[in-house]
Amino acid sequence: MNKLVLAAILMVSTAAFADGPAAPVPPAVEQQCRDALNANPEFKKSIANKIGIQLDDEMLKVHQDADAQVRMNERHVVYAYAAMWIVAALFVIYLVFRQQALKAEIASLRKDLEAAAK
Repeated sequence: MNKLVLAAILMVSTAAFADGPAAPVPPAVEQQCRDALNANPEFKKSIANKIGIQLDDEMLKVHQDADAQVRMNERHVVYAYAAMWIVAALFVIYLVFRQQALKAEIASLRKDLEAAAK
């Protein structure tokens, strides 16, 4: 039984690789196909109905608008990260100056304490 299952798996897996990788379509041929599709509206509609999508300018505009929105949001994300890094750097600089001031105040208090202890 195990041998039969193993043989079936091997046959199915070799059949899956029998076709091999698909050859890339040259750009010129792809453009010819697009031109032929767009030249005849009835042919375009029948292809769209067969594959279940709409190939019209309205759909293209929706996708282009979505792409523009994503690109605009990408800029906002970059600006937000830049602003946060600037705020973080300014905070670190503030902490450094504050630490120096506190060290100077501690030194002054030590001197006053030593003077009072004498």
